[in-house]
Amino acid sequence: MPSKFNCRQLREMGQRFEDFLVAEGLDMETDRERLRTIYNRDFKTSFGNPTPGFSSMLYGMKIANLAYVTRTRVRFFKLDHWADVWFPEKRRMKLGSEISKHHRAEYLHGKHGVDVEVQGPHEARDGQLLIRLDLNRKEVLTLRLRNGGTQPVTLTHLFPLCRTPQFAFYNGDQELPCPLGPGESYELHVHCKTSFVGYFPATVLWELLGPGEPGSEGAGTFYIARFLAGVAHSPLAAQLKPTTPFKRTQITGNPVVTNRVEEGERPDRSRNYDLELSMALGTYCPPLRLRQLLPILLQGTNIFTAPKEIAEIKAQLEAALKWRNYEVKLRLLLHLEELQMEHDIRHYDLESVPMTWDPIDQNPRLLTLEVPGVAESRPSVLRGDHLFAVLSSETHQEDAVTYKGFVHRVELDRVKLSFSASLLDRFVDGLTFKVNFTFNRQPLRVQHRALELTGRWPLWPMLFPVASRGVPLLPSDVKLKLYDRSLESNPEQLQAMKHIVMGTTRPAPYIIFGPPGTGKTVTLVEAIKQVVKHLPKAHILACAPSNSGADLLCQRLRVHLPSSIYRLLAPSRDIRLVPEDIKPCCNWDAQKGDYVFPAKKKLQEYRVLITTLITASRLVSAQFPIDHFTHIFIDEAGHSMEPESLVAIAGLLEVKEADNPGGQLVLAGDPRQLGPVLRCPLTQKHGLGYSLLERLLTYNALYKKGPDGYNPQFITKLLRNYRSHPTILDIPNQLYYEGELQACADVVDRERFCRWEGLPRQVEKIRHCITKLDKELRGLDDIKDLKVGSVEEFQGQERSVILISTVRSSQSFVQLDLDFNLGFLKNPKRFNVAVTRAKALLIVVGNPLLLGHDPDWKAFLEFCKENGGYTGCPFPAKLDLQQGQNLLQGLSKLSPSTSGPRSHNYLPQEGEGGLPLQVEPEWRNEL
Repeated sequence: MPSKFNCRQLREMGQRFEDFLVAEGLDMETDRERLRTIYNRDFKTSFGNPTPGFSSMLYGMKIANLAYVTRTRVRFFKLDHWADVWFPEKRRMKLGSEISKHHRAEYLHGKHGVDVEVQGPHEARDGQLLIRLDLNRKEVLTLRLRNGGTQPVTLTHLFPLCRTPQFAFYNGDQELPCPLGPGESYELHVHCKTSFVGYFPATVLWELLGPGEPGSEGAGTFYIARFLAGVAHSPLAAQLKPTTPFKRTQITGNPVVTNRVEEGERPDRSRNYDLELSMALGTYCPPLRLRQLLPILLQGTNIFTAPKEIAEIKAQLEAALKWRNYEVKLRLLLHLEELQMEHDIRHYDLESVPMTWDPIDQNPRLLTLEVPGVAESRPSVLRGDHLFAVLSSETHQEDAVTYKGFVHRVELDRVKLSFSASLLDRFVDGLTFKVNFTFNRQPLRVQHRALELTGRWPLWPMLFPVASRGVPLLPSDVKLKLYDRSLESNPEQLQAMKHIVMGTTRPAPYIIFGPPGTGKTVTLVEAIKQVVKHLPKAHILACAPSNSGADLLCQRLRVHLPSSIYRLLAPSRDIRLVPEDIKPCCNWDAQKGDYVFPAKKKLQEYRVLITTLITASRLVSAQFPIDHFTHIFIDEAGHSMEPESLVAIAGLLEVKEADNPGGQLVLAGDPRQLGPVLRCPLTQKHGLGYSLLERLLTYNALYKKGPDGYNPQFITKLLRNYRSHPTILDIPNQLYYEGELQACADVVDRERFCRWEGLPRQVEKIRHCITKLDKELRGLDDIKDLKVGSVEEFQGQERSVILISTVRSSQSFVQLDLDFNLGFLKNPKRFNVAVTRAKALLIVVGNPLLLGHDPDWKAFLEFCKENGGYTGCPFPAKLDLQQGQNLLQGLSKLSPSTSGPRSHNYLPQEGEGGLPLQVEPEWRNEL
């Protein structure tokens, strides 16, 4: 780039060139060399003064986010004003299960009058023939391929694909190839038997030659298939069967809010709220125009051929995250995620549901609405949220009233709501409503504000660090007397803690990379205690994404800092879920029976404030002095979106340009474990799933592993696992941690189940306990310690025994899981978290045929088999583990209908899962 032109001049020249292209009708031209010719021959010559070269002009446009440039293509546009898009309700990503059904359907239809008749006990469902099995009892199906047409055809091959040992196939005395005249048939007998509970798939594929002479029209090869599944349930499954048939929720669009809206009474949150609200919080709603453009955006059009507005949005999504596009890109991704949430919440809307009076007499009077699933956050409803209700009898009236009800209390399967006086005056028990749920936008709004605040304070040296200024907070010879003496024998924990206390990494964050069970929270807590002890002027904000994570920090800090810490809880938190031992140091007033929020001046007296990331926004709203917090610690930092972590940083931590680099940010977490939970496929694809911690570890040179390991000035990887038995640790250690983890758990604790007589026959005993729910389980003294939940709920936790149900036993929903990042398959982070929670015993229940499609699960299965830890149905051979995946791949290569004379055929090869059997005369017994 010529030194005589600055970036502004280059940008201005590029914008003039863009205007020239528009005037000449060439604004859709994207070929780089043709644009170079136009620039040099037609545009540049019109200027008398010196002008920059074409490449220099492109550089100026590119760094200003005004052009998308590759080696061969160029697209000019303005990016900065596009910040928001929507995942449209009518253009949802096609579900993988529906795609699979579509492909299957091609092989289920008869052709040329040839079709398959099924005789025997079965149930047809979603293109499958389900065979219900009792254990150790054989069922027989006859598949009769009948030519119901007027022309003869020839059955040339028969393939039993995706076989499992539970199926056997017999063809009697019929040989192949077999001519089938009109009305003739070919029978295949299918025997199905199992001694194991489970789901056992199999597929039968017939290959036929169409009617007519070879080479004539209609004489091509065609295929017909039937997809079978043997299903054997345990007695427990019968007890747990659905009470009503599953019915997919129909999305009817955005909730209908009529012109007349009457509000109930909000829960009183201002009564004890003395904390200042001096910084405004905007609404940050998505622009309507981008909602309209998004359906086109989701069509996957090429950035160089798409309409200009769409190309601008696509370019912004695909651009790597840099400081210059930081706010714009993350704001765009947040709106994408929000509007997906907006769409998804519609699944929980209720039709014609009754409400009843709350039997407890209180002011205001409340109505009770049953919401199945609310305890599992399906939907997520908290105190202070609202919903909309319309009387069922008035839904079709033009002047109907929409009642806005505020949530005052959430119980196990119901919520208690306040509505307007006019509704309460006419209400009688059992009155029914159409109910539309909403979600709390506050977390999203404070993340948008945090992005906005990054422009007010220069945070780039912290968010995109390039070096440390090397300014220590303590003398290098300072002696640290540890509160937790166990850290003295762990060099990695000791190293991390010393670097944090010294502060020499500033302004760059310090990262504690903590694989499962290595004590990252212990290290973080010790570092906080040492900062409080050795730096008298230090003030610390300690955060975690979840309440449970923040509670744990509080529990471990209060042992040595009982009067120096304060746990700030959100008013929506159910006080019954707050651990008793932290209530004395949190903002719950037992006498008032309510939360209190002390004024800023009072909160500043504490050395350590503990909050969730989102609740930290209250300190921003109170405008704490930017230099008040000298240290901010974020535990489980890999579990939050980057804008979510930013809520506890922007406006609360100062980065100085002078020699003193300002505050210290410490991130503790594991990028190999579960990250933030996202709903929108576009946000997953374009980077919102990256936490700040993972982005730095992945893309920033300071945190990359070199030939001699990580640079301890910026990052420490903890290596000693104090949780799990070595065999439990083995597979995740090899897959995700380069085999560096060392098993250091207490020998007695980790091996207490090794000689349990139930291994590996833990299944009958578990079934016995579960089926005696009323008498056995409920009578156990420690039944309260049994926790049931999703993998996300166990992140950062451990248990002596973990039992994992992998849920999916059928192929039907596997592709849906892959498309929407559900389940265990193709999700290494979820797998890693799941199998590393157990200290002494890990039990996995699942279908090996499906789990084997995933390379990590495949390695785990083979490890269990080799070490005597596998029981159940016969262990699938390596060839079998590929059958399900290769079946669909194989079928996609086949012609589903007549395709002309056959020149070659796809035959499943050895190792591909299908059995390449051409039926010869000797094939008359079991296949």
